[in-house]
Amino acid sequence: MRNFRRSVWFSWPYRQRLVASVFCALVVAVLWSVNLGAIYPVLKLLSSGKNLQQWVDEEIAEQQKQREIHAREVANLNFALATLETKPDTPEREKQKRNYSADLARATDLQDYHASWDYRYQWLRAKVIRYMPTDRFEAFLWIMVGVLVCVVVKGVFEFLHESLVGWVTNRTLFDLRNSFFRRVVRQDVRQLSSAGTTDLMARFTNDTEQIGSGVKVLYGRVVAEPLKAVACFAAACFICWQLAITFVVVVPLALYVLMRVSKAMRKASKKALQRMSAMYKILNETFGGIRAVKGFTREAHERRRFRQANYEFYRKALRLVNIDAFTNPAIEVLVVLSVGLALGAGVYLVVTQNTHIGIFRMCSQPISFETLLQFYVFLAAIADPVRKLSSVYTKLQGAEAASARIFELYDREPTIRGNADGPRLTEVKKRIEFRHVCFAYNPAADAPTLDNVSLTVKAGETIAVVGGNGCGKTTLLALLPRFFDPDSGAVLIDGVNLRTAHLRSLRKLIGVVTQDTQLFDDTVLANIAYGKRGATRDEVIAAAKQARAHEFIEKKEGGYDALMGTAGSNFSGGERQKVALARAILRNPQILILDEFTSAIDMQSEIDIHDALKEFVKGRTTFLITHKLHTVPEIADRVAIMDAGQLLDFGTHAELLARCEPYRRLFESVQMWKTDAAASGGTKESAPLTETPRPVPPTQRGAA
Repeated sequence: MRNFRRSVWFSWPYRQRLVASVFCALVVAVLWSVNLGAIYPVLKLLSSGKNLQQWVDEEIAEQQKQREIHAREVANLNFALATLETKPDTPEREKQKRNYSADLARATDLQDYHASWDYRYQWLRAKVIRYMPTDRFEAFLWIMVGVLVCVVVKGVFEFLHESLVGWVTNRTLFDLRNSFFRRVVRQDVRQLSSAGTTDLMARFTNDTEQIGSGVKVLYGRVVAEPLKAVACFAAACFICWQLAITFVVVVPLALYVLMRVSKAMRKASKKALQRMSAMYKILNETFGGIRAVKGFTREAHERRRFRQANYEFYRKALRLVNIDAFTNPAIEVLVVLSVGLALGAGVYLVVTQNTHIGIFRMCSQPISFETLLQFYVFLAAIADPVRKLSSVYTKLQGAEAASARIFELYDREPTIRGNADGPRLTEVKKRIEFRHVCFAYNPAADAPTLDNVSLTVKAGETIAVVGGNGCGKTTLLALLPRFFDPDSGAVLIDGVNLRTAHLRSLRKLIGVVTQDTQLFDDTVLANIAYGKRGATRDEVIAAAKQARAHEFIEKKEGGYDALMGTAGSNFSGGERQKVALARAILRNPQILILDEFTSAIDMQSEIDIHDALKEFVKGRTTFLITHKLHTVPEIADRVAIMDAGQLLDFGTHAELLARCEPYRRLFESVQMWKTDAAASGGTKESAPLTETPRPVPPTQRGAA
């Protein structure tokens, strides 16, 4: 339960409310036993034919009589012992002395016992019964009114207890989710990618709710039900503690059953949570890619996938149900067994009017039927809290399994640290350098994603990075904002190794616009302002105008306050890209990374964005990943062509056309495609670059 204890620790700031809830539970437990104790006077009223005043006076008289009898017995035994002291020291004398001493101890105990009950009856008559009516039926009504008042007060404290526990539980989950999110969002891109969005969502939702159920049970049932059981057990011990002890003889067996059940429950809960995450993953993939599902008529395939995942979860959940279902009857059988043992012993004492069972003394005086019935009521009342507690352990084990999944990610330290004491970067004055960079997503892979890439870019240059799919373009530029760190080599800005630089200052220098615009379900204003903390409305509008987005935004109902929808679904692809570009412009970055951000938009939107970029990239170091080589001569100062994680060549567009055969063939193929498309009346958007260039000898590569 180590991980669940860590979850519970988030409740520590609210310990005052927990103490108050325990107090409320204690009051409920006391009133619970008091209400059950009302059965005894009712039985006396019904069976004795006397009112309560007569009954208590008779009990007082009987206790005083018995106390006097045992007092005389104690005096006689003391006299006998004193007489023995005057006789010679013989074995017979010692034997008699031992017998007298034992009888004296027994008589003294009985004298104290009756004196104690005499005091209790005296107190009861003075504090309670003297105010009761002498009429038996009226006395019964008074008792029922008292019970009703106790029930109402008990209900008030039960409400307070549940309310306090609910508040602490939800506040604990609030703090746990916040802390978990804070820890997870600090982790680097590679760690988050390996966890997967759907699995993270399952841990933030289903797993935390499971922890919440465990916390609520812990502060609720685990506190309230044992207090009820203890109150009833204490009342039973007050009647006859020897008989009450027989009730707990099966406790070790019950603990053994719970231990075995808990081990099975922990394993089953963990597997069920894993199956739930798998089901979340399928749901996310299916509905996130619903166009592909319907476009390729794969609904039946997705139904089969979901059915299989759902069936696996059903099997694990059914095992949880079976374990939980077994626990209740097993504990109930043990409780009934213990009650039966105590009741059997009590019935024997009532029927025979003995005080012993075999050699064991069970009570100081014979038990009456009313006393036994009251005793049994208290024991039966213990069974209900114990039965409710039987399912507690299984819920706590489920919470432990969920906590283990939470803290598995919670404890994961980011590999990319913030470097609070590192040098702060405020601008790019001279150059950005990739020096012998090697990187692999999977260290066991045959070929790395980046293989010994060296590249130097002057401050203020615009660099186009081209190459086939999977050649490492995006990965190379992801090293700049330190989404990843190279396995070997270094990335430097003005000679400062980015591994040692202050991370937040580095990322404040960089603006990123990707093919996936990553917009939020918020207003246009909020999405653009996301690029700069504290941005004013005027600054947002100025950035939108520069990105050629102001005109279409104003035409939308609500203008800048219009909602963009999930992932910007209320806007077209070109409009989303312009909003994303406006966000980057508002950031006013020193380094701008554009990753295929015009690959899926119409021609007019592309022209607008290129016009905006021609103005915005001036004085900034810009990296442009593109498959559209016809835009390269217009925007890029130099071009880097990559293949299979290696840099093939680097130079101006004209230089590469002159010396780099793979680049020349790629550019010519794009020009030919544009001519054919124009002749056939198609668009002039360039086709994706799918041909893999052939490596160029090192002697043909341009100097960086």
